[in-house]
Amino acid sequence: MTQPMRRCNGFSMLEAMAALMVLNMLCLGLMAWQLQAMQAQRDTLSMQQAVAMAQDLWQRMQVHPGAAPFYQLGLDSVPHATDCRRQPCSAAQWAQSDMADWWLELRQRLPQARASVTTTQSTSDVQLLLVWPNSSTTPHPEASDACPLAHRCWQTTWRL
Repeated sequence: MTQPMRRCNGFSMLEAMAALMVLNMLCLGLMAWQLQAMQAQRDTLSMQQAVAMAQDLWQRMQVHPGAAPFYQLGLDSVPHATDCRRQPCSAAQWAQSDMADWWLELRQRLPQARASVTTTQSTSDVQLLLVWPNSSTTPHPEASDACPLAHRCWQTTWRL
């Protein structure tokens, strides 16, 4: 006697749902990797902008070497200056005008960044600290008093 043939007309509903669940998990993993890549790219771009801003400030200070002691900026201060392109200015006014222009450029390139510039007159050393919010969710090891948590920092020193 032959047994009746069983017909299989495709997947069961449970198998189809299990396959969709696996596919969803793969898609979520890919999206997480994409997010990490975008955050790393944003961090790299921010670091490049910080280096470019430091070079810009160094070049500005090279134009007016006599004004170097007047290039000062506190971490939470906003520089205000007169426009020295339209009127004669002293060395201190030139430095403050440069700092105001530089600070505006910094705010365009790194919108929530803060900067500290300290110039020592005795050794002609310039110390620059740039602080901006961290776009990544992983904390960075350079957190300190100068660099708060959830922020990235870049610090450099040069001699005029």
